[in-house]
Amino acid sequence: MFLSAHFVAGCHGSFRVFTLIEMRMRGNILIAHYLKLILFILPAILLSCNKDDVISAGGAVPVVVLENEYGVYTVKVGQELTISPEFANCDDGDIYWSIDGDIVARGPQFTCSWNEIGEVYITLTAENDYGATVEELRVDILELTPPVISLRLPDSGLQLLSGADYTFIPDIQHSDLPDFSVTWSVDGVEVCDEKTFTFNSTILGVHHIVIVASNSDGEATLDFDLEVVDTLPYSIRFMPVSYSYNNLTRYTFPGRTVYLRPVLSDFKNPVYSWRVDGKDVDCKDGMFCFTPSQPGRYRISVTAEETDLRSASRACSRLTTGISRTSAAAVAEVEVVCVDATEESRRRPHSATSLSSFDKIYEWIPAPGQFINQSVMAGSESSHADAVAWAEKRLSRGEDISLGAFGGYVVVGFDHSVAASGAEYDFVVRGNSFDMNNGIQCSNEPGIVWVMQDVNGNGLPDDQWYQLRGSEDDSENTVRDYAVTYYRPAAPGMSVQWTDNLGNEGTVDYIRAFHSQAYYYPQWIEEDAYTLYGTRLASRNYFDSTSGLWQNPPYAWGYADNVGSDSVDGLEGQCTGFKISNAMQPDGSSVELEYIDFVKIQVAVQTKSGNLGELSTEVLGIYDFNMLDR
Repeated sequence: MFLSAHFVAGCHGSFRVFTLIEMRMRGNILIAHYLKLILFILPAILLSCNKDDVISAGGAVPVVVLENEYGVYTVKVGQELTISPEFANCDDGDIYWSIDGDIVARGPQFTCSWNEIGEVYITLTAENDYGATVEELRVDILELTPPVISLRLPDSGLQLLSGADYTFIPDIQHSDLPDFSVTWSVDGVEVCDEKTFTFNSTILGVHHIVIVASNSDGEATLDFDLEVVDTLPYSIRFMPVSYSYNNLTRYTFPGRTVYLRPVLSDFKNPVYSWRVDGKDVDCKDGMFCFTPSQPGRYRISVTAEETDLRSASRACSRLTTGISRTSAAAVAEVEVVCVDATEESRRRPHSATSLSSFDKIYEWIPAPGQFINQSVMAGSESSHADAVAWAEKRLSRGEDISLGAFGGYVVVGFDHSVAASGAEYDFVVRGNSFDMNNGIQCSNEPGIVWVMQDVNGNGLPDDQWYQLRGSEDDSENTVRDYAVTYYRPAAPGMSVQWTDNLGNEGTVDYIRAFHSQAYYYPQWIEEDAYTLYGTRLASRNYFDSTSGLWQNPPYAWGYADNVGSDSVDGLEGQCTGFKISNAMQPDGSSVELEYIDFVKIQVAVQTKSGNLGELSTEVLGIYDFNMLDR
């Protein structure tokens, strides 16, 4: 949102206001304004909406940022005007300025003067091998040049934290003329007579701000509202182990490193500081690697401070161009427990009565999807325990359970520790994917696999999850620390809305023709919104116009419900083999595990295939590979 006050000389020495609408409707200013928006927004759209998160081959067109956001300039008759935009992607390009179709200057700066009152339209063109950006500018040549005040406010409105300093630095043209002055008023009370104004209030609610600037040629006024609030969404926190096991404690063995990476909200340029048991440590990164050598409990805290890293001389953070605030900070704490045990002492060896299959589902937290709440049709599944019992029955019969859209997962455990055997695979996951069925269709809905040891020995999956490496881990299109929030629909038969931590939004579509249960939002989730976290792969699905079918090509290896090079022959159905040696820390480094006790399978893509709906990993079984009869 832009606010601008623009006054120009009129007849008989009076002054007339040109409103924002008038300015935009004069000449081609409206077109130029929208062209500018498109050029700035287009790269973000391509990055967030391209189906495979890949921009087509080519380079970036020039970007032009005008110092005056409307492209309207004023100058007195006989005085020089210099226009100096900022440019990007123009190092090897050409910049030129045209009036009435004739090029009048080349280069990044334009200087000129005029001897008659009137309007002049200037076309600024910046071009390179990949395209051109054009800005239409207007210069008003005036007998008088009163101030022009511009201040950009956040599009969502201006909320300021109670008791914090916020500095306003508006752009005021013609402040160099004689008799220039400026005043600031808050709720009708004059509070400042400088161009820069620092606002600080503990009075909650809406406040009205008025800026009045004047010089020897006239006066301009700009006013806007802001709201003082007692809290802002700046936060830093450590994620719980899972939806059901929401403890923040991290367990480890002596000598094994714990990687701690908090999740931030609203910070733009965070600076981190870490402490162990109240003492500062030498770490300024967003991830802290802590390796306890002795058993015990360690209290780890992290502080994130929002600062403007572009200006080391002041601790401030920019809200928008022209508005900055003093530093904001948030603190989070987590406990690391180094258990008084060895890895070998926690191992549960298999016996003659051990099952080759998993023996228990601990969590089934799917994302919304067309296969969710199917058991509601039969009158069950009103709690998480009911949902888990239903899922266990299906898997025991060799039937599938769906994990819904991105982030949905299931956690299972074995009645023994599954060893890192050094064999071809350590465990397998059965899915229902296929590759080129009858030579015309493929369907792969990849699920990322995580593993956990029962480090604390309590028999529950509340320790540390390690992701297993897959073929897409080194891809620039793979998004780590991805989060999607799903919202309960207001009525039956409605699609499920979602937003993610990258600013995207979408729906899990309700498909009445195939699955007509009232809601695709899991009935046993009590909250009206819940968030799922994980690693997102770029989707590969596409519509094949030749066959008239949606195709879901496979990924190379490392994912459940996917026909990759790690598919295991000789077993019932489609099975994918996994190696415990592929377990990795959050930074991608390997972690050596002698065995695992729990497995989590989680949907890895956020996409849908037309009227077939969302891509959803399906699971039909998880087995200790070395206990199977093959």
